[in-house]
Order: sequence, then C-alpha cells, then structure tokens
Amino acid sequence: MAPWSPMEPLPEGWEMRLDESTGRYYFVDHNTRTTQWKHPITGQLYLPSKQNEVSNKQNAKDPNLVTEVVRKARLLQPEVDSFKGTRDDKEYRRLMETLEQYILELDAVEIQGQEDVRSLRRAAVVEIQQLIQMLEFRSELSVGSEDTNEENQTQG
Repeated sequence: MAPWSPMEPLPEGWEMRLDESTGRYYFVDHNTRTTQWKHPITGQLYLPSKQNEVSNKQNAKDPNLVTEVVRKARLLQPEVDSFKGTRDDKEYRRLMETLEQYILELDAVEIQGQEDVRSLRRAAVVEIQQLIQMLEFRSELSVGSEDTNEENQTQG
C-alpha cells in the first residue's frame, strides 16, 4: 500500500474519501455511483500518512475550525443564490459535495464538554443545511421552468 499523495490525479467525477473504520482511503465514482478501494488510474491502495492523521486530530480539536468552515460556506452563498441548473448539472454536484464536505468537517470538531463550541457547531450545521436546501430548491425551480417551457412549446 502506498501513502496518500495529493499529486495523484483522479478522473472527472471521482472523489477520494477516508474510511475511518479501516483507516484506508476509498474512491467514489459519482458517474456510476460505485466505490472501490484501488485508485482508478494507478490501481494502488492508499493509507493516510501519519502527518495527515496528526494534523487532522489537531484540526478537529480547534474551535476556530467551525468559524473557518462557516466562512468558506458563506463564500458559496452567491453561487447557490444564482444557481439556475438542475440536479444533473456538474455545478450542482460540485456545490452539493462541497457543502456536504463542510458538514463532515464540522462533525470532526471535538466538543470536549464545551457548550459554546457545541452551540457554534450546531448553528454552523444549520446554516450549511439551509444553503443545501436553497440549492435543492433552486434546482427544482429550473426543472419546473423547463417543464413549463416544454408545455408552452407543445401548445404553441
């Protein structure tokens, strides 16, 4: 098994995720909705490096991580507000995956009995969920307007 290298390219529509139960990376093909343990190009299995594990643990304990995740999510607000596509669009998938990743980052924040951090994290998750709901709503508006346009064309 090779240590994880950020330089390994993935084909379009692929994503690498960490399976925390095994400590191994796996690969998600969003095009076919399948997963596999081996890198789709190199065929190698990947383990997280020890340095990544240490930095992930440090980040998970940092309450400032919540603030940083909220800041990044808010940067997506204009894109979500102006989205005019459908759920099949690459832009929709990119925005949705990014927002879901931010929620996962918030899940990694250790509370350690700190109620203020818990409240901050909870509010951050709610804010990101609202962005997700808005994105879903805007994608449904696009589908609705396409249906209306098709009806108008067939009637006209």
